[in-house]
This record gives sequence, structure tokens and C-alpha cells, in this order.
Amino acid sequence: MAVAVLFIVLFVMLFIGVPVGFAIGGATMASMFFCSDLNMVVNAQYCYSGISSFTVMAIPFFMLAGLIMSTGGIAKRIVNFASALIDFVTGALGCVTILACMFFGALSGSGMATTSAIGGMMIPEMKKKGYDPAYAATLVCFGGIVGPIIPPSLSFVLYGATTGTPIPTLFLAGILPGVFIGLVFLTTNIIMCKATGTDLRHSKHTDVQVKEVPMGELLWNRVKNIWVATAEGFWALLSPVIILGGIYSGVFTPTEAACISVVYSIIVSLFVYRDMTMKDLYNTLLDSAVLNGITSFLLGYSTVFSTFMTFEKVPQMITNFLTGVSDNPYVVLLFVNLILLAVGCFLDTVPAIIVMAPMLLPTVNALGISPVHFGVVMAVNLALGLCSPPYGCNLFVGAAVAKIKMESMFKYIMPFFIVGMAALLIVTYVPWLSLVFVK
Repeated sequence: MAVAVLFIVLFVMLFIGVPVGFAIGGATMASMFFCSDLNMVVNAQYCYSGISSFTVMAIPFFMLAGLIMSTGGIAKRIVNFASALIDFVTGALGCVTILACMFFGALSGSGMATTSAIGGMMIPEMKKKGYDPAYAATLVCFGGIVGPIIPPSLSFVLYGATTGTPIPTLFLAGILPGVFIGLVFLTTNIIMCKATGTDLRHSKHTDVQVKEVPMGELLWNRVKNIWVATAEGFWALLSPVIILGGIYSGVFTPTEAACISVVYSIIVSLFVYRDMTMKDLYNTLLDSAVLNGITSFLLGYSTVFSTFMTFEKVPQMITNFLTGVSDNPYVVLLFVNLILLAVGCFLDTVPAIIVMAPMLLPTVNALGISPVHFGVVMAVNLALGLCSPPYGCNLFVGAAVAKIKMESMFKYIMPFFIVGMAALLIVTYVPWLSLVFVK
């Protein structure tokens, strides 16, 4: 009865437009008050414990680092470096966008931050090159979902804090799947640009005479451009080396790495690139405080929601149901994927992980599936949720940056979503991709 009331109230509140954090908190308190004997003080206790964690402290610092990088010149230099690497293919600007999202995701760990930072620079450039604004926005949105998969990933920090799985191990597990999904989207962009005749390298319809360049000179120019972009972006590209190198070598924890990322970004933006003023830094701190306030509220009440369902034995019910459907891990993983994709359509990554990870992990453990591999599968599912209507956060950001209506993106969302689903199935059923670097 309590569980039924919990979900009915939750979906009613979401349907009428109540913000997600208030809907989760309101549904939990209503079902706890009317349908259980638990003391309501539990709400405050678990709200506090949900955010009072050294591990969870990494989230606001990585968010702040991402905002500083997007305004302090670091993101711009990453785009220049990506452009030097891959500006010779069909759909070059689109490929540069995807590659830049992959690099920036390895700095910020956030899908929305990646979409906002890279989209603000690349969408106007793609429009000038003849890309449909709706396609340009869609491309940035799907490029942005690689951020929560390539380490350092906020999704892995949350999953590790919730389930007790070592976060450095999760970071290692996310490397190949994140790169793989990014390359899949990059290839999809090339195919779609060829099909639509957008940003072709050697178009038969152009009136401009293209001068033939000897292969040796072409290669030399390519090497020179990459060298210049690497030199100019050296301090930006050094950031993931410091962050991930420090974590994997055991010099500092993920939370300490997040703090170092903030300090490093401020020093580089203010004193090396000098693209950020003290006023810019102040505004960035304000934006980060607002964003962190929203995230912390979600995190606190998501913890209460998850704990209440544990009291009501919901994880055991799910385990019994899924193992009753089949004892084949592959079949169960298919059902789990469907559940997580549906959840991703309505919930943000933060509450979705806090709520669903403790519920599904007992089933995963019962079937002998690695919790590390499952963490990657969950991160990919919920990352796709960032581009799934009606709640897709990346879609709102992309549409706002491109100054278009989100509805105009739907015809491009479907091809990328189908490709993303295919990549998800590969990540799900080829555990080697996630576990190859894990001891």
C-alpha cells in the first residue's frame, strides 16, 4: 500500500509540473505519514546523511570546475585541439563537436556542462557552415552525454557513493565505453552529413577551385596544425592528466581531485590564458552555488526516497520479480535496461542513481553480474535519458543555446537515439569493454 501511494503521488506531482526534488520529497513524506509507522524525523536525518559525505563533495567541485573551464578559455582551446585533429573529414565541424565533447567530458564529468560549454561555441559555427540549427543542437546534446561516462564522471561518483563500489575502479571501467560511444556518434555524424550533403570535403557543387596540394605538404601542414593546437592548449590538455593520474596513482581521492581541478582551472584561466576576470570568476561562483543548491536538494530527498523503499522491501520485490521472469542474466539485463531507460525519461541522473542503484543491485549480485559493469550500464542508460523527452535536460540546454524550439530537434533525435541504443546493448552484453582495465 505504501509503495503504491508513493509512486501514485510521485507521478501525479510530476505530471502537474511540480519540480522533481519537491515531487520526490512530497511523495515520500505523504506515503511515510499516511501509510507507515516511521517517525517523520527520518526525513531530516536521511536528507542530511545523503549530502553529508566526503565522497559526494566531489560533485559540487566538479560542477564548479566545469563552469570555470567553459568561461575561462579552457573549453575554447579544447575545441581548437579537436579541430586540428579531425577537420579533414566530411561533416568536419560536427566531428569536431563530438570530439570536443569527449575531451571536455574528461574534464567536467557533467553532460549538461559539456552541452552548454561546447554548444555555445560550436552551434553558431555549424550554422554558418550550413548545418540545420536543429541538427547542430541535437549533435551537441548527444555529444554531451559522453560526459557522464568518460571519467571523471559525476554518475560514477554517485553510484560509488550509493553502492560502496570503488570510484577509481568505476572511472577505469568507463574509459573504453565512453570513447566507444563517442566514436559511434562521430561516425553517425559523418554518415548523416554525407546523406544530407552538409559540410562535404570535396563537393561537386562548389564553384570554388580547390588547389591540389602534394601529399607531403598536406601531411606537414596537418602535423604543424596539431603541434600549434597542442602547444596553445597544453595547460587545458594537462588537466585530465593531473586529475586522473593523481586518482589512479593513489596520490589523492576523487573528492580531492575535484578540488584540485577547481584550483587548477582558476589558476590557468586567470593567470595563464587570462580569459577570465575576477568579475567572471565571481559570476561563475554564483552560478555554481545555485546549481549545487538544486543538486543537493535533489540528492538529499532522493536518499530519503531510496531509504523508504528499502524499509518497504522494494529491492527484494524487484529481485524476486526479475529472477522470476528469468534466471538468465542476459534476459534480466534487458529488462533492467528497459526500466532504466524509462526512468531516465522522467528523472534526472542524480535522483535516478540514488533511487535505482540500491533497488537493482541485489538482483545484479544475485545473478553474478559485476557491480562495476552494472555501474557502467546504468551510467550509459541514464546518459541516454538526458536526450530522451519529456525530461531530457540536454535537449533543453541545446535548444536554448541554438535558440530554437525543442520540437524541431525530434526528427534528428531518433537516429542518434537508435544508434545510442545499439551502443548500449554492446556495452551491456560485452562486459570486456568495461572490465578490461579493471583488476
